[in-house]
Amino acid sequence: MEQNKLNDNKLNTKLVNQKKLVKIAVIGAAGYTGFELLKILNRHKFANIVLVTSNQNESKLISEVFPSLLDFKNNQKFLSTESKSFPINILLKSNVVFLCLPPFESMNFIKNYLLDYSGLIIDIGSDFRLKDYKDYKYWYQNDHILKDSLKDFVYGIPELYFKDIKGSKKISNPGCYPTSVILALAPIIKENKLFEIIDINIDAKSGVSGAGKKLKEMYLFCSVNENFLAYSPLMHRHIGEIEQEIKRISGKSYKVSFTPHLLPINRGIFSTIYCKIKFLEAVEAKKTITTSEEYLNTDKNVLELKNYIDLQFKSFYKNSNFVRFLGEEIPQIKDVVNTNYCYIGYSFDIRTNILKIFSVIDNLLKGASGQAVQNMNIALGLTEHEGLII
Repeated sequence: MEQNKLNDNKLNTKLVNQKKLVKIAVIGAAGYTGFELLKILNRHKFANIVLVTSNQNESKLISEVFPSLLDFKNNQKFLSTESKSFPINILLKSNVVFLCLPPFESMNFIKNYLLDYSGLIIDIGSDFRLKDYKDYKYWYQNDHILKDSLKDFVYGIPELYFKDIKGSKKISNPGCYPTSVILALAPIIKENKLFEIIDINIDAKSGVSGAGKKLKEMYLFCSVNENFLAYSPLMHRHIGEIEQEIKRISGKSYKVSFTPHLLPINRGIFSTIYCKIKFLEAVEAKKTITTSEEYLNTDKNVLELKNYIDLQFKSFYKNSNFVRFLGEEIPQIKDVVNTNYCYIGYSFDIRTNILKIFSVIDNLLKGASGQAVQNMNIALGLTEHEGLII
């Protein structure tokens, strides 16, 4: 298995070593994530976009649909995947295919066009994030038509799975909410020697673009403006993804409580993760203390806890290009909008034994297109931040 990955990486990096442009197809390029992806690829030194699709905007130039891209370096017409003249030969000759499609559509596109594709597939949609087809059916209430392919897709959070992404040929881009949550939790659920987390409650808020381009009443201006509400408080699809990765990182199964909210802003996510903690018995025994409350009854021990949390985050993300740990400073959405960054801060409530972790990202970049290009760069052996503003 490891040798196969090495061979794949040699094939991927051959393009870069020969200083050739990477031929890229973007399927579903007229949505919010597609637009952001086009902007990033337009400034990417190695990107050569050879195909863009949009069934609703067929035959229109990129610059017609997105006037802000009048100077797009490879301006071309959107093509329809439903057209009889759809150029399958161009698709199959590309080096990378980005799928910016709604749920259930990526697997259909792959089944129809990409089963024998030899290039890199990056699914920005949700079809290949869950690795167990039973979990997929449970959370999406739908059968997966390519269930045997689920295991072939690497879950693309570069800060956690860099080695798996490097040289891979199939990548599932994480969801926006899970990205903000998993990056915030990973340092304290992996090999924590001071305390264990006994309960996780997630309160997350997103700008309207997180819903995609939908003509639905709750997303209309008069519904969103000067308003704030929770939605899908039960069985949100991202729960399965969050629980899957928590188990993978920590080795423990959690049932998390997750409640998303709609913010009256265009873009950005603010996640607050409430972790009820219990100090490990070995630590308590060493200090001849029997309860967490007693352990935290001195300023010295509280300081020890905070130093431990600081060390966990700083060491975990010391080599990260796009994750910034702020300590006890609370991050803000405005600091990460239009970037591929994730900012993380925390507070510890001594009275309730709850560790509160705050995480902010741009849902369209680190939560979607930015992270997708970050994954492509790693898979192809390019500089990780190529095309991304840092």
